[in-house]
Amino acid sequence: MNFTDLTKYFNRLDLIKDTANQIIKDFDMFGMEIKFSGNAYNAYQELFEQIEPHIKNLIENNQQKFMGILYRIDVSDVQIKKAVNENSSESFSVIVTDLIIKRELQKVVIRDHYKKQ
Repeated sequence: MNFTDLTKYFNRLDLIKDTANQIIKDFDMFGMEIKFSGNAYNAYQELFEQIEPHIKNLIENNQQKFMGILYRIDVSDVQIKKAVNENSSESFSVIVTDLIIKRELQKVVIRDHYKKQ
């Protein structure tokens, strides 16, 4: 099973809700509140708009907390460097936020896959 192409999971309401809950949990551990309305059809945008300002603030003001959240979510330096090279026109906080959301979805998809095994 290929977990790198997540597009086929974007329409799975259960996985989107689980991803939002995982994001809420992970950010809460660092004292940052993220809310989710439950609307899976605009979930990415809704979560992105909340996460990106937190990430931008951490990059500018608290590198240690920024690195901690990346470690908690499991976004590596290699992934970030690759994404920056592929999306050089985007801001760093936008790139990292996108990676965070996709990594959280990937973790939920993997967990769901192995739960069914």
